Amino acid sequence: MADKIYRYWLAVPSGLEAVALDELREYAPEVQQVAVEPGGRVGQIFFTYKRSPGRLLQLRSAMQCAGLLVQMHGVTVGRPGLEYICQRIARCDLTPGKSLAQVQSAALDPHAFALSATLRGRYRFSAAELTAAVAAVLRDEHGLRLGHGPHLLRLHLQLTGRRALLGLRLGAGMAPNAAVAYCLARLVAMQPGAGVLWARRDRRELAALQEAFAPRLLVGLQAHLVAVLDRLPFVSAHFDYAFCLAGANPAAELAELARVLCAGGIAVVQVADFDRFIALLQAADCPLSVLADLEMHERGRAYRLVVLERLATEEAKLLQVELEP
Repeated sequence: MADKIYRYWLAVPSGLEAVALDELREYAPEVQQVAVEPGGRVGQIFFTYKRSPGRLLQLRSAMQCAGLLVQMHGVTVGRPGLEYICQRIARCDLTPGKSLAQVQSAALDPHAFALSATLRGRYRFSAAELTAAVAAVLRDEHGLRLGHGPHLLRLHLQLTGRRALLGLRLGAGMAPNAAVAYCLARLVAMQPGAGVLWARRDRRELAALQEAFAPRLLVGLQAHLVAVLDRLPFVSAHFDYAFCLAGANPAAELAELARVLCAGGIAVVQVADFDRFIALLQAADCPLSVLADLEMHERGRAYRLVVLERLATEEAKLLQVELEP
């Protein structure tokens, strides 16, 4: 048995896995054996890391970081699959996990645990049944007891298809909205001191953006609260970045984004109907160019993120021509 945990996994915003991986390599360049698994609701990054996991807890793109205790393959969908998971966990060595948890918190009780489970697929047992069965194994085979509060072993069991993972959660993690806000800003390489228009759903994203990037100007909009996206009360060429959800009038919204963005400014628009949005953009004759688009899932729905650049435009001028004598 290994005396330490070297395998970890991160839960990151779906569709923004590449952004999260870039941050991971920045904070922990020694990571090895990286495997990225895009997800419908949540993306995952698996990797080997042999240094202190303290750096991993600094990641702003990760909603959760966990040390991998047990990995099981060949799990079937019926009761034999549930029994197989219990048998594997009964035989596993939890000592490395306890050591890792105690390094994170000296006040931690290594004999108490909390257990959660997620099932991604169709099985003949529920998450509640799985949790109850595994909790009994942890109690009877490993001498642990159920507990409450933050100072205990926070275990999570994830079942996806025929694979099951038992992990030890590390740190408090990031709120999903904060992780999304950070990834979107990092996607466009936002610079400190920028002017930012943030017109998305969750106002808590503003706090995360302010803390991570310290913009010079940060204006947050919610539809019909202060203004609507197709009639913005701002002077032209005022913002370096804009982040928004496409609303009911995309053509007018695109025109307003083109107006309030500085030349070279970037807009990130989250759209539900990509084809219609692109058709409107092409017909609108706005000085906006598509830099990239990528898939994203949020709140159980599929979207596309369209990254636009505000092109520089010049007024027509007369040419001064000097004729040779």
